[in-house]
Formats: sequence, structure tokens, C-alpha cells
Amino acid sequence: MSTTPPPPEPYTPPPTRSEVPAAPGGYAAPAYAPEHRAPVSKRLGIIAFVASLLAVVVGAILAYTAGLQAAGIAQYVDPSAGQVDPESLPPEVQQSAVAVAGLSVAAFAIYGILGLWGFIQGIIAAVKNRGRGWGIAAIIIAVLGGIVVIAALSIGAAAGVGSTL
Repeated sequence: MSTTPPPPEPYTPPPTRSEVPAAPGGYAAPAYAPEHRAPVSKRLGIIAFVASLLAVVVGAILAYTAGLQAAGIAQYVDPSAGQVDPESLPPEVQQSAVAVAGLSVAAFAIYGILGLWGFIQGIIAAVKNRGRGWGIAAIIIAVLGGIVVIAALSIGAAAGVGSTL
């Protein structure tokens, strides 16, 4: 008496689609059916780009205007101290100083909020491939836009001081 199992039967793999006979009067199904994906929208990247661009443009315009307004205060700077004495300013110049402060804060706040929005949404668009090129452009604009806003403030101040001399 032997306890050895009987030999295994030969393994035959199941037939592939190309080996399956076609239905009468029909064609066999293709061996490979490509997946059809819906086209990916680029809207996320475009919105990020527009937000970053708006941040830089609006921030630069407000900063330039603040720089021009700051030039009116430049004549009241005490050269020995390098500061403005608020008590010695006429009322109209005090209002101009308030306008400079408000415009400067508004310029950098708008740039900060919209630029951060465009930066974060640009990263998401680039990672998810939903407008990757637009997203990368939004990231670059948002990062380098601070230089543009600061330069606009400086150019506005220089232009304003040059026109008052």
C-alpha cells in the first residue's frame, strides 16, 4: 500500500479572448480595450494664475500710488534725525500720511492674500495635473511678485520726490 497521491493532471490555462470563438455572425472582442478618461479641466491652474497675476498688478498699482503720496511728506523729514515729526506737519500733510499708510497696507495685504491663494492653488493644480503649466506660472508669479510690489513702491516714491524738487 502506497500513500503517494496520484500524479497531478496537466494544467491548461483558460483560453484568451482571441482564442474564444466569435458568436455566429459577429466579431471577437478585442484582446485590449483602452480606457477612455474624461479630459482633465485646466480651470484650477488658470484660476491660480489669474489670482497671482491680480495680486501682483493690484498690489503694484496701490504701492506705486502710496509711493507717490509718500513723496509729499519727504519735504518734512528732519535731515539730522531722518524722521518726520508728526507735530510739525500741517493738517493736509497729515491726511496724506494717513493715505500713504492706508495704501501701503492695502497694497501688501491684497498682494499677500491673493498671492497666497494663487501660490497654494497653483501647487494643487501642478500636483493634480489640472492645468499644470498654469499652476507653475502662478507659483512663479506669486513668489516673485513681492519684488515687483516693493519695486513699485520705491519707483513711486522716487517719481514723487523727483517731481517735487
